[in-house]
Amino acid sequence: METRKTNESVDGLLRNKIRVVQAKKGYRVSEDAIILTWFTRPDPDEWVLDAGCGCGVISFGLASREPSIRVIGLEIQGAPANRAARGIKLNGLESRVFIVHGDFRQANHFFRKESFGSVVSNPPYYESGRGKINLQEEKALSRHQMMMPPEDLFRVSGALLKSGGGLTFIYPASRLDRIRKAMKETGFRPARVLWIHSHEEAEPGLVCIEAKRDTHQDAKLFQTRLVLYSSPGVRTPAAEAILAGENAPELCERSEVSLVTMSSIAP
Repeated sequence: METRKTNESVDGLLRNKIRVVQAKKGYRVSEDAIILTWFTRPDPDEWVLDAGCGCGVISFGLASREPSIRVIGLEIQGAPANRAARGIKLNGLESRVFIVHGDFRQANHFFRKESFGSVVSNPPYYESGRGKINLQEEKALSRHQMMMPPEDLFRVSGALLKSGGGLTFIYPASRLDRIRKAMKETGFRPARVLWIHSHEEAEPGLVCIEAKRDTHQDAKLFQTRLVLYSSPGVRTPAAEAILAGENAPELCERSEVSLVTMSSIAP
């Protein structure tokens, strides 16, 4: 299989721990995907579904970090799915990462019910009909909720996850009300939250959430925050560590609050 086409690049990420095949123009891997990879913590020996895997960065990052898990990347767009499939060999993950070209909303056609321990997704952020839609289809689908609104993400994940399984995703903090509503309607509860701030005094721009199925009313919610920059252009040590695929011990001290209501999620 050809590794790279003339309109593509092969890029090392996580300090060259993994390599991905990307289009030179259009949507490319963002820091969001790297942060989400760091935040996602599957249990040993789990099957993980990377919903909307793109070029496979999260699939490869998780599989390289967690040697006992196996990952299926599901991608609706043919070109990114093809790049992800070629990236498997680049990373030596032929026996543990598998790419499926298909629509997550129709995942019941591909996978049995309750067949995954974890689902992870870096879903499109922008609502369809709002803002300027990019005319390049691949980039538009990656940025706009044209194929995976959050309600579908929770609904389908709920059917695919085993009891107690977790859905981990990243989303704009400004849209938290919609996430709370979708979780409540589909039987999920938040278990871990990472608030992402551009600098110390800024409001959170993004939030990573791990939501669990079938948790008890008195389960605990762990929250912490990541500040990306200590000054203009200078990343914090925690951000540098995460983007390099390393531990960030300063983020291990987490506040704990009771999961009484969905409004417990607050920066």
